Amino acid sequence: MKAFSELDKSRAIQKIIETKQIDVNQLPKKEDIDRRFIKMAMTKLARNKIRGFYKASVWSGNMPLKFTFKDWDVTKQPNYTKAKALGNQAYLLAKQLKDNDFNVALAGDRGVGKTSLALAMMDYLMNAGRTVMFVSTAELLRMVNDKYTDNSIRGKLESIGSAMEHVDILILDDFGTEGGMTGSIKPVHKDLQDLMYQVSNARVDFENNKARGATIITTNNSKPQLKKMYESKFIDRVYPKNPDHQLLFDKMEGVRNV
Repeated sequence: MKAFSELDKSRAIQKIIETKQIDVNQLPKKEDIDRRFIKMAMTKLARNKIRGFYKASVWSGNMPLKFTFKDWDVTKQPNYTKAKALGNQAYLLAKQLKDNDFNVALAGDRGVGKTSLALAMMDYLMNAGRTVMFVSTAELLRMVNDKYTDNSIRGKLESIGSAMEHVDILILDDFGTEGGMTGSIKPVHKDLQDLMYQVSNARVDFENNKARGATIITTNNSKPQLKKMYESKFIDRVYPKNPDHQLLFDKMEGVRNV
């Protein structure tokens, strides 16, 4: 019975070949099919990984934000030339971060477009296949404070910390606001300091003296001000020394969604 069944299958296949006029010599080999299948499976895994880290992001008010380089409207800034230069610099750095790891700082007053360009870099890098995670440090501080009254937050913080350690590109948005406004700057909550320091340690390959992944910060504060909030070693590690990796929004006016 089994032999008859296999014979029927063989005849059916032969009939399809004849009817469709298929050239069997042009059919893909098993090795080619296996290779394509593996490639498709790996692509799906990579996409799921990118989505996973994105979902681990910590948004202010739990409201995800979206911005692309196409949305960067330089006409909203009186200083058109400066706005254009910053957009170009952010795009160039995003291209370099596709294959390299280094830290980036976007520094300037509130509402000048720092977060917008960081989000544009995030969009570009996710489309390029890198995992990216956005973390509002103010929201992270709120969670750290609330864990004492809500035990469920402790587990969330552990998951967030682990994701921050392993993601390719970590964006720390409004970095420094958790330490207070200019004129009333104080050290950041010890638990948040410990979390940040643990994350920064995990993102360094000490044996080979190189970074594991990249960190992008947006901040209203200067480097000396940040050192009043966090341990100097941590700030030296996260704040880029290379001027080409610093986007300085000086002489820019506060225009939201610029």
